[in-house]
Amino acid sequence: MKNLLFILLFLSFACTPTSAARWNKETTDWSANPHPQIGDWGFDRPGYPKGLYIHGVTVKDGKQVKNPVIYDNDVYDDVYDDEWMYAMASIKKVNIAALIITPVLTDFWGFYHRDWLQTADESRNLALQSGIPEECLPPIIIGTEAESEKLGENKLSEGAKAYVEIINRQYEKYPDLPVIINIGGQGATLASAFNIDPSIANKCIVYYTDIRVYNGHYKWASEIIAKNFRVVSWGDDNWWITKRAQNEWNVLPRPEHAKAKDNDAHSGEWALLTDMKQPMLDHLVYQFQHRSEYSNDEKASYSDAYGDGTFIHAWLPSIFSDAELRVVRGGEVLHITEFNAENEAAVKEFTMQCLLNKKAYKKSKKD
Repeated sequence: MKNLLFILLFLSFACTPTSAARWNKETTDWSANPHPQIGDWGFDRPGYPKGLYIHGVTVKDGKQVKNPVIYDNDVYDDVYDDEWMYAMASIKKVNIAALIITPVLTDFWGFYHRDWLQTADESRNLALQSGIPEECLPPIIIGTEAESEKLGENKLSEGAKAYVEIINRQYEKYPDLPVIINIGGQGATLASAFNIDPSIANKCIVYYTDIRVYNGHYKWASEIIAKNFRVVSWGDDNWWITKRAQNEWNVLPRPEHAKAKDNDAHSGEWALLTDMKQPMLDHLVYQFQHRSEYSNDEKASYSDAYGDGTFIHAWLPSIFSDAELRVVRGGEVLHITEFNAENEAAVKEFTMQCLLNKKAYKKSKKD
């Protein structure tokens, strides 16, 4: 019966026009804008943490972010944002409303990757094995699955339905605390959710890693999101931060030696993670050692970033030093234009404090 209701909603809303959610112009004088609205943004608002202020997301100094988070990624095994998020959830600093896996890219990459479903389950299971309480980690929800771009358009899925339910439920209760959405892959699931209920575009903030280039390859989905949602766009020119060697990383923990093959699991700052003796953190270090994006000694260039971690900004406004409204994928998005060494250092300090917090690794209340 519930699925039938969603199908009816899908049919009724799919062709319904809606006004797009818009960012307002940058506030440069907060005294002239003492009562911001959703869509207002600017830097260094008095009484709030230094950095990029977004109304509805940034909280006053000393307060805690309470917005629910929907984490939607394509493959959970290529970046480290999931581990940071799990640790934050365990210490009650992040409310994870949904974990969605959207296992699609574009046809020239091989569009559908069913094997990626396993990466999401493994990621969550490693967190549970490390003592992250199960009540902090929603079950994995599967988003768009399809064999081609065309077949993926407006595809009804459990992930799309979850978007509609969670966003509307939050808006009904707390309209000033919109759901924070983090998309680290293709946006097919959210785009399909929009076609179920276009009103959700005005009820959330979307942090989208690299919508202009790599993660925006699925043109149908990325254009719907850019044109209709309030999107914070990070990537393009700041996405994979290239360093000459692993021991030059500023964001990720540094090993002792330059090349992956010369570093064991206890090398340099990696030892801080392995000494915690938690499967989730051991896997983190294993990725540093073996994933080609971070350990390819032949390329002599190494990626230094929590690559899909745009939404960390909600907890760390100083992560970004500059931004501008820019047309990307046919819509005006809030595009980050500066991520410097000071920003890198802040991200590292913050995320490492979370990952190394012993209080995060406790048993579930159900045990």
